[in-house]
Amino acid sequence: MRKLLMALCLVVPAAAFAQVDPCLSQSNTIEMNTCAKTAFDKDEKVLNETYQQLVKQITKPDQDGVRYGEVKKKLIEAQRAWVGFRKKDCDAVYTYNESGTIRDIEFLGCMRAHTEQRTKELKNFIVEK
Repeated sequence: MRKLLMALCLVVPAAAFAQVDPCLSQSNTIEMNTCAKTAFDKDEKVLNETYQQLVKQITKPDQDGVRYGEVKKKLIEAQRAWVGFRKKDCDAVYTYNESGTIRDIEFLGCMRAHTEQRTKELKNFIVEK
């Protein structure tokens, strides 16, 4: 039962993402992979821009009871940990699918899903103070 639950945890998010992924309408695996990589690169760029905007916003002296230096330090630590988590989580998806030709699509789908979610989280953190 545990193995089934673990397999579902790894496959369901990637499979759900793949169902709406326009890259799957490409005519062959190479085109699908190229499309998925291009889409991931765009998502990654938005994530990095959002992260840099947030870091810039919190790079200021402590004020109004907010310790901005500590917030920045914790954010940087969290982002580094998240990058590691994302890679390991999606590596598990890849390994689960490694015998199939769609393994790269599943991996990139996982990376995109995590990236899009993290971008939303960072955007929610950005506030005017």
